[in-house]
Amino acid sequence: MTLEQAIVAEAKNLGFDAVCFVPAGPSTTMALFDQWIESGYAASMDYLSRSRRLRADARNIESRARSIIVVSARYPTNPEPGGGISFLARGRDYHKVMLERLRKLAAAIFALRPTGLVKPQVDSTPLPERELAIRAGIGWRGRQGQVISPTAGACIVLGELLVDFELQPTVPIPSQCGDCRLCIEACPTHAILPSGLVDARRCVSYLTVEYKGDFTPEMRSMIGTSLFGCDRCTAVCPWNQKATTPTLQGLEPMPIPSPGEILQMSNADFRRRFDETSIRRLGLSRLQRNALAALHNQRHLQNMPDEP
Repeated sequence: MTLEQAIVAEAKNLGFDAVCFVPAGPSTTMALFDQWIESGYAASMDYLSRSRRLRADARNIESRARSIIVVSARYPTNPEPGGGISFLARGRDYHKVMLERLRKLAAAIFALRPTGLVKPQVDSTPLPERELAIRAGIGWRGRQGQVISPTAGACIVLGELLVDFELQPTVPIPSQCGDCRLCIEACPTHAILPSGLVDARRCVSYLTVEYKGDFTPEMRSMIGTSLFGCDRCTAVCPWNQKATTPTLQGLEPMPIPSPGEILQMSNADFRRRFDETSIRRLGLSRLQRNALAALHNQRHLQNMPDEP
């Protein structure tokens, strides 16, 4: 068994959908990234342009890196996307779940090949995760900009290990979207552009998760009844129905509170309910901002007057 085969076997035992390898080196999508930023599609996410130098080459993050091990894991598909809380955010924070398993994989790799660098990453540093996953062969780029896996569908999360030794690169997968446009058609705000870029200014996930200000009437209208995230463009993907890999244990969704219940929450209630989820980074005030907008939109859909 080669080292690559042994790493794949260990990763599969830990519940990962796929594990692939790509050399550490210059990004191949910086021109597209720059176009996205210059067009204003990043909205208020200024931290993305500030980290451009690091994003441009993984070796700017860790100079000893020679290869990057990219893993993916499946999370449950939302059967009713577009309202409430995204399925990925309803359970434990996926960063924690993935890091726990990546650290176990790192320990297993060190046992196979003692080395000076086995560094886990889960969206914590400005690696171009989707580019790396596509180059490594985890999946292909869907029209909604997300990675689609042939064995896990569009509902996947990514993680990486930077290592200081060379691994045989795996082979990319050609796009298998064909002429399907379901993800584009599912977006109620037309945030997915013909170019394949996503205009965050119109994206429900951006507005409910990243945007820090008060909603304008147009923004409030766009989020509908969403409280955190959206799921529409990933949940509608036909490849979810073809998925053969089970969802990663620890990413199971839990029941969520209603907008009215959120508005009644104290800070202690918020911490108790959301401390182990990714929603904790949003904070109670912004979650209640979202809940007010969702409740307003829900009442208008039902032709009910707003409460005073």
